[in-house]
Amino acid sequence: MLKKTIFVALMGALVSASFGAGVANAATDRNGVCESGEFCLYYNSDQAGSVSDFAGSISDYGDSQPSCYEFKSAGNGQGVCVKNNAAAVWNRTSGNVTVYYNSGYAGANQTFASGAKGNLKAELKNENASHRFGAGSDPDPDPGTGTYPTPPTNNQPSEAVRAPQASKRTAFVRTQIADLTGEKQCYVGDYRSGESSTSNHNTGNALDCTISNAIGQYPNATQKAQGWKLAYWLQKHAVKLDVRYVIWQGKIWSVARASEGWRNYTAGSGVTGGHYDHVHVSMQNPYGD
Repeated sequence: MLKKTIFVALMGALVSASFGAGVANAATDRNGVCESGEFCLYYNSDQAGSVSDFAGSISDYGDSQPSCYEFKSAGNGQGVCVKNNAAAVWNRTSGNVTVYYNSGYAGANQTFASGAKGNLKAELKNENASHRFGAGSDPDPDPGTGTYPTPPTNNQPSEAVRAPQASKRTAFVRTQIADLTGEKQCYVGDYRSGESSTSNHNTGNALDCTISNAIGQYPNATQKAQGWKLAYWLQKHAVKLDVRYVIWQGKIWSVARASEGWRNYTAGSGVTGGHYDHVHVSMQNPYGD
């Protein structure tokens, strides 16, 4: 009887010790410590600044507090939303993890192998919206490549006309968009009395390409990806097309500040003002903004 009691006690101690060790070694999701089994995003390059740790895939980090995923630990960036603010990663999981430009695991992306530390590439640095575990088969494309053909060079002269007429340079781009991308809902728009008479739209030097079902409506996931495909194509071929800048989904890219990538667009808000329902493209011209 004594031997049986000792055996039971010994087994209980071993089970208790084993269980306790497992708890001590388990990663604690969202505690601001990059532990084994987690994928971690850092506010600064080279794994510096505040860290945000994850134990699973996140399809949308969220845009604002208190609902967004934020950087948790002490350091530069603590409390800031992770979306569009990460610069580096450490993949401490047992498989691949892919970071995406868009929410819903879409757009430009970069895959990090198990154990990898690294900085996000130029297209994704401070431009990150989601990540997915085990996404090793995802492509890592140049976001400006897409599948649309390369357009011919825009040799049309710079000129100012009155909206809704398009300048020759703008008309050329509208034709290339329709022929090469299939997007046919691109308009100069009517003369906008609230704007400067020399604005890009008023002088016929800008197009708005409706991507959603209608102006004033947010696009669905397919339409959003479709809009980015057009925006990236315009970005890639900006020199050939004589593009000045492109706006889509609250982001702006311009030739003059190309090294900065896609920046937050702050001149408008809402569905249309933020350019969530249409892609805006302005041509190179000396007549206005």
